[in-house]
Amino acid sequence: MNNHAPFVRGGAELLAETLCKKLLEFGHDAELVRLPFAWHPPQKILEHMLAARLTKLENTDHVIALKFPAYYVEHDRKVVWLLHQFRQVYDLWGTPFQDLPDTPESDGVRDAVHAWDDHYLRQARRIFTNSEVTADRLQRFNGLAADVLYPPLLDPPELYRAERYGNCIFAAGRISDGKRQQLLVEAMKHVRSDLRLIVAGPPESPDVLRRLRVAADADGRVEIRPHWLTDEEKQALFATALGIAYIPYDEDSYGYVTLESFHARKPVITCSDSGGVLSLVADGETGLVAEPDAYALAEAFDRLGTEPRLAEQLGSRAYERIGQLRIDWEHVIRELLR
Repeated sequence: MNNHAPFVRGGAELLAETLCKKLLEFGHDAELVRLPFAWHPPQKILEHMLAARLTKLENTDHVIALKFPAYYVEHDRKVVWLLHQFRQVYDLWGTPFQDLPDTPESDGVRDAVHAWDDHYLRQARRIFTNSEVTADRLQRFNGLAADVLYPPLLDPPELYRAERYGNCIFAAGRISDGKRQQLLVEAMKHVRSDLRLIVAGPPESPDVLRRLRVAADADGRVEIRPHWLTDEEKQALFATALGIAYIPYDEDSYGYVTLESFHARKPVITCSDSGGVLSLVADGETGLVAEPDAYALAEAFDRLGTEPRLAEQLGSRAYERIGQLRIDWEHVIRELLR
């Protein structure tokens, strides 16, 4: 089970679809149930919480719930694989990412979500999370323990490969303020080595794209592709890039970009405040971790650009890390259903 915000499609939606397909491949009957969800105005949040709780799934042996408010569904054999709670009323409350008005109504919504999470998440048979970051947040705010179960790659792993280590840093994913592509573009102004930057993904809004283009226009080494890439285009860029830049702010999980990079044997450049990405990316081992600063990122770029063998060494260790953490679908299905 997952929520569904109209016209929003990202990693969580792809994971839900792939989980359903993998359950079928492993011999189980499975259906993906999507519950509508909207958070504006704030009163809508309470309505969708109640709707989820009143949803009954008859004739099902198991329910696997992924996100707020889908995990409120009542079922005797419900397992939660928590991708994230409604973070706007948790760690994002009081930050620029709160995305709710500062009103008594929003205060009431926050209190209700906390109370419902405290109560109804305890009814799950088991709780897994997609990363240590999500597990730590659940423990900190709700006093609930969870096991980490890493989401595997959505595409067949063999599609990702390392053909060469070129002179391009590739940044894939939705273009948004939270993913901080603009900081990557700013970093390129301070890069001394012969590197290019390719930023590719659909923009969150026209304004985000406009600001990114204005920043990129000052540097001819930056290319922006503001749309979803085909699988072939994306895999070709992974195959030929020197390294992959992925610097979201305090992300819950490591992000599919990170896992795709590791399967392609490419190191990931990320930031010290990027959250779940740091579950996989260790500085000097499987990638490079920089402070969220244009100069620090430029230094990380130049380190790869001036040490040709380093990218290959880090990428090889990154690939080995996947097996060490048992990030595969057989392990995931077995854990979710046992």
